[in-house]
Amino acid sequence: MKVQLYRADAGDAAEWNRIADESPQGTIFHSWHWLNIAASYSGCALHPLIGYVKNDPVGLFPLFARKQFGVNFVFSPPPHTALLYLGPTLLSDALPLQSRREKVNSSFLDEVNGYISMELKAQYTQLFLPPKFSDPRPFTWSGYTVRPEYNYVSDLSPGAESLYESLPKKKKQDIQRARKRGITVEMGGKAELNAIYDLMVERYREQGRLVHVPREYLFEIFQTFPENLKIFVTYFEGDIVTGLIDIHDRNSLLSWIGNPKPMISISPSPNDLLQWEEIQYCCAEGITSYVTMGAAGNERLHTYYSSKFNPHLDVRFSAKKCSRFIKGLEYAYVHACKPARSFLNKS
Repeated sequence: MKVQLYRADAGDAAEWNRIADESPQGTIFHSWHWLNIAASYSGCALHPLIGYVKNDPVGLFPLFARKQFGVNFVFSPPPHTALLYLGPTLLSDALPLQSRREKVNSSFLDEVNGYISMELKAQYTQLFLPPKFSDPRPFTWSGYTVRPEYNYVSDLSPGAESLYESLPKKKKQDIQRARKRGITVEMGGKAELNAIYDLMVERYREQGRLVHVPREYLFEIFQTFPENLKIFVTYFEGDIVTGLIDIHDRNSLLSWIGNPKPMISISPSPNDLLQWEEIQYCCAEGITSYVTMGAAGNERLHTYYSSKFNPHLDVRFSAKKCSRFIKGLEYAYVHACKPARSFLNKS
């Protein structure tokens, strides 16, 4: 069956959002407004593709393209937007037969890969596929290098009381000690978001790093999605010492940006209380999962705070394709240019 690609425009926004909402892989990042905000701050051109079989949509695939140093890049998601995943959303789950689902999905992704190659003439393509996209084989068949990526997802359905009792004794003691020291956690708005950003800039500067996500981008996201962004800040002696910018998406709270180590030494760490207050908020609001985005990593298991809630690993995939020449340039950047820039930032 032949899938036809259509490049959506502003007049298709409602249809686009409907498809994203109906797809198991759809996220708030796939919404029309978020994609256009991301495009405006990433320096990329948005190519929002919809696949159809006859008149029936079968999926979405937002692509971001730009030319830099004479190289045509294609991304999904685009860089410097703090998005760990984007990629395609599919509507094939409604089809009764696995064989038909595979044919539709493969045909759709083949058409997208043809668009990347012929229309965008990509020499470097980097895709981070969304959670619940469980079959990356079409990308492997098209010459991509596919690798697993991970999030921690904690099931909050047992409720706050049960979750608290399941914490290690020391963690419970640290939470109580933090409260006795006068550390408090509150929810805030734009001013608190700005304070978290300032703390991140200062913390990164100490480490010889830069915050690449634009402050104005976060402000516009906050203004556009005020019901979805949840800002938590931790106070100690009247000052904000750390905080988190979270996203309420469907029935999950995504721990998104922030949680910098306080600039002053505080014992116990206020981050334990901060994340526990987030868990309590989720339970009170009926949010049933807490996602620590990207914390699991690809390294050996670390003692992340979220692992104390007995999370499961949410496996997703990334897919990359580039020429040998571009691969060599990438290697040189990662192993030479990037360390040199980091050294200069520390100087």
